[in-house]
Amino acid sequence: MSRLRIPIYFDYASTLCYIAWRIVTPLENELGFEALWKGVPIAARDFRARPGRVLGERERQKVLFVAAETGIRVAPPPSWIDSALALQGSEVARDAGVFAAYHDAVFRAAFDDGADIADLKVLDAIAEHAGIDRARFRDALDSAVMAERIEQNKREADEFSALGYPTFILGDFPMIGIQPIESMRLLLGRFIRQRAEEPQA
Repeated sequence: MSRLRIPIYFDYASTLCYIAWRIVTPLENELGFEALWKGVPIAARDFRARPGRVLGERERQKVLFVAAETGIRVAPPPSWIDSALALQGSEVARDAGVFAAYHDAVFRAAFDDGADIADLKVLDAIAEHAGIDRARFRDALDSAVMAERIEQNKREADEFSALGYPTFILGDFPMIGIQPIESMRLLLGRFIRQRAEEPQA
């Protein structure tokens, strides 16, 4: 029996999405679902999140509050990250069958190591380590072949009213934001049980 897929709209530029990744990853095997991460750039919706803009104090405090609430230690970057190429790269990785390895490495690079994930050399190294041919990866980014897929993710997210980061799609219901692992375990576990109890068509 295939695992239930739960779409999660996210951006590598979002510290809250990093926190969500840290919480969701161990729950996937525990609860038996698959997180379907779908990249949508924050900057396409909110001009305040444009790459390079310094985070405001209110934005910084929100991240620090969620980090304290969830127990995930992370400091928000001083300015908004340019995630456009990293998001396109995630779709290249998906097609190559190595999405998880790439996805994990981009989040670690951005928030654990403080690396610039807008730097093509950084992304090339991540892709190669994940198992993607470096030349193929670079060609895909240079040609922006995955830009339309990212735009499609945005259109899907808009249809679900998934306007925050991250947004979990639980059936037809968008759940915006991230909560401590205990709360997420209960919320996701209940949704998975309800789905399993539904009559099959």
